[in-house]
Amino acid sequence: MIVASFHAKAVALHEDTSELDPESAAHCSMTTGAFCISQEQYSEALEHFNRALQVQQKYFLPNNPSLATTYNCIANVYFKQDQFEQSLSNRFKALEIEQNSLPDDHPSIATSYFSISKDYAGLSFWSDALEYGFKAIEQIKKSSQTDVDTLPTFTAHIAKIYYQRNEYEKALKYYKEALDLSLTYLPDDDPSLVRVYYQTAETYYKLQRYNDALLFYQKTLSIELRTLPDDAKTIATSYSDISASYIGLKRFDEAFIATNQAHEQLLKTLPYNHPEVVQQQDVLDKIKLIQIMREGQD
Repeated sequence: MIVASFHAKAVALHEDTSELDPESAAHCSMTTGAFCISQEQYSEALEHFNRALQVQQKYFLPNNPSLATTYNCIANVYFKQDQFEQSLSNRFKALEIEQNSLPDDHPSIATSYFSISKDYAGLSFWSDALEYGFKAIEQIKKSSQTDVDTLPTFTAHIAKIYYQRNEYEKALKYYKEALDLSLTYLPDDDPSLVRVYYQTAETYYKLQRYNDALLFYQKTLSIELRTLPDDAKTIATSYSDISASYIGLKRFDEAFIATNQAHEQLLKTLPYNHPEVVQQQDVLDKIKLIQIMREGQD
């Protein structure tokens, strides 16, 4: 009811002010669209953003940066619904306006390149995703008006694309680069590093470099234990990944302990017969069997 009432009032205000004060009318529609996105009301969000766009196209110059902002907001709505082609179409419209109206080193151009890369990745167009990902990195290096975490984020995105292409050595190179960039301004136990630690661990695991994978899974777990609720299922995932690394190293006693920790963590929120709990119990049983067989050989 609150969303519907807000939506109706915004529509009425838009109609009352669009000709008298087009800038205010467009701003009202943009604000309402942003609120609708926060409530996951995507159809309503598109309606408001398109209203803003109609006013801007009628009263603003074609290269006004406000139009680029609106096209990007429309693209965001489509992206959140995995409608990557529609998102991409609006991203390119925004980019064209930005390139014609903003300084050559403006960070918004880098953000548009990055968003285009994510759209292409969503479509599994990996070569295009890499092309625009690297454009984003080159663009952001031109700018002095950007957050320090932007370049590490863009670099980790490149790594993720290579990972999705099964090019794990290249992925590892860029994850390391992203981590090094982050560690220039963050302590190594900062919670914002948990994702890149985990992705780095996953890449090492794919390369069967289990000692390295173990190190980064443990870094991930250490942060999670400090920052997440005691019953978080993500913690169980980290214990399970640590166990898998120990199994790769044939360190079955440690694998058993880690799997048991994963099992106990899941039981904080799930019943014994839940498939995830049953799966961990199966792993425990298999490790026990391996341990018994190894003892028999000794």
